[in-house]
Amino acid sequence: MGWRISTDNLAAYKKLYDSVSLTADYRFNTHRRLSSLEGISNVALILASTALIVVSFIVVLYSGKLGQGEAYITIGQNCWPIIMLALSIMVSGAKYGARAERIHDCAQALNHLKKILYFKLNYSGFVPSADDFEKQATTYAEILSKYENHSKVDSNIELVRSKKIPAILNLLWEFFVSSIGRGLLYYFYLAVSITSVGWMLLGIYLAVKEVLPC
Repeated sequence: MGWRISTDNLAAYKKLYDSVSLTADYRFNTHRRLSSLEGISNVALILASTALIVVSFIVVLYSGKLGQGEAYITIGQNCWPIIMLALSIMVSGAKYGARAERIHDCAQALNHLKKILYFKLNYSGFVPSADDFEKQATTYAEILSKYENHSKVDSNIELVRSKKIPAILNLLWEFFVSSIGRGLLYYFYLAVSITSVGWMLLGIYLAVKEVLPC
């Protein structure tokens, strides 16, 4: 038995459209988050490796001559290989780049379906039917089944981003939302990067002080 044309039928399409639209937004946010993790994790690995190499040379050349700061250098030299191993395993297993590409494909597919539903909702000659609605709903389900799900943080970020705020605060609000949208893991990699640079600079400073005593 076919549907009768009514606002209830269009409401079903509208509900499906809203669901597709929200999921697409969540998946685009997942893509941004994973892309950020891909970049910062690679930076963390490069800086950690560089710091270990530089400090190892400094220890070989100036062992026993670096003063009180040498204890921090030695502790770091003992701990850093373990940290680097754990970091390498994390980055290798996470596959941020590949996952970001796939989730972006998912978001693009959802966006395409969203445009189809938008056209149907706004085309005056469109006649809703149970068969057509089932087809669109099945397409939506099939798209979702092919890809990994977004995380809770991605949906929460979109809810935060949709909050109404004064126009004058838009840039500040977007910066805040983007910052927390990267997730805690981003800041872990950032902390490793900063620590690597700090440790390397400490070693260079102590070596320069040894070569050029004040």
